[in-house]
Amino acid sequence: MLELFRKNLFLYNIFLLAYLLVLRVAWFFMDAPVHDFDPGVLSSYIYQWFGKDGVALKVIAIFLIIFQAIQINRMVSLNRLTTQSSLFPGLFYILLISLSLDFLPLYPFIIGNTFLITMFMDVFRQSRNLELPLRMFNVGFWAGLASLCYWPYIVFLIMGCLGVIHLRTFRSSDLTRALIGCVVPYIFAGTVLYLNDSLGALFFNHFDAFDLFDFQRPADWKGYVLLGIFTISSLIALTASRGMGIGLNIHVRKKISVLVLSLICALVLILLVHSADVTSLLFTAVPLSVLLGSIFLSLEKQLAEILHFILFFTALLFQYIF
Repeated sequence: MLELFRKNLFLYNIFLLAYLLVLRVAWFFMDAPVHDFDPGVLSSYIYQWFGKDGVALKVIAIFLIIFQAIQINRMVSLNRLTTQSSLFPGLFYILLISLSLDFLPLYPFIIGNTFLITMFMDVFRQSRNLELPLRMFNVGFWAGLASLCYWPYIVFLIMGCLGVIHLRTFRSSDLTRALIGCVVPYIFAGTVLYLNDSLGALFFNHFDAFDLFDFQRPADWKGYVLLGIFTISSLIALTASRGMGIGLNIHVRKKISVLVLSLICALVLILLVHSADVTSLLFTAVPLSVLLGSIFLSLEKQLAEILHFILFFTALLFQYIF
C-alpha cells in the first residue's frame, strides 16, 4: 500500500483522500465519543453553527484534514525535510489522528492544526533573508489563530520564536512583531464578540483550558494501547532525529531540529492542559507525522509495509470491532 504514496505527485492526493475516507467514514454512521475539551472562541462558533456531531461538520472535517495533509506534504517538500519527496508525512498525519473512534471527532486542536502548519511554513522561511519582518508577524498571527481554536496552543508561539532563534539571528524587534501578530486575531475576535453582546459569555471562558498535571486515566485497554503507540513512536522519532540530517545541508538540519523541539513542546503541553486524556496525544500529530514519514522512507520497503499495515489494521479494529 505504501508504494502508492512514495511519490509526491499532486494527482496522487486522490489516493490520500481515499485513505482518509477509509479511516474516517466510520464517524458518519457510528457514535464516536466526544471527549470534553475547552474549545476556543473560534471553535465555539464553529460548533454553534454546525454542531459537534452533525453531518455538515463531518464533511467539513474530511475537507479540512485532507487540506492539512496536503499542506504538511507541501511544507516537507518545499523545505526538503526528507531525503525523498513523498506523501508519507501527510499519510501518517491522517493515520495518527484516525487511530481510534475516540480520535474521529473534529476537536478544537485539530482545527487549530490548520494554522499551526501554516505557522511552521513561515518559521522555516526565516532561513531566507526575504520579507523577514512580515514573516515574523505571520508567525505570531498564525499562532494566535491556532490559540483562538484551542487556547493552550498559545505555547506554540513560544516554540515558533525558539525555532526562529535556531534558524537565524533573533532581535527584540522580531519578538515585538510576533506578539503584535498574535494579538491581532484577538482584537478582531473581541470586536466581533462585543458587537454581538457575547464578549463575556465566550471570550473570558476562552482562557480556562490550562491545568497542571490534570490527567484522566484511559477508560479501557484501548487507551493504554494508543498511549503505548504514541509513546513508542515519539521516542523512536526523537532518537532517530539525530540521523535524519545526514547528507542534508545545515539549514535543513536546523529545520528538523525545530520539528523535534515542536514534538517535545507538544508532549509537555499534555502535562499542562485541563482534563488531559488519550485524545491529548493528538497534540503531537503535526511534528510526529513528519518525523515518522522520514523514518519510514529510510526503512526497508518490506519492513515499512509491515509496520504501516499493523498501524492501519489497528485503526480499523479500534473503529469497527473493539
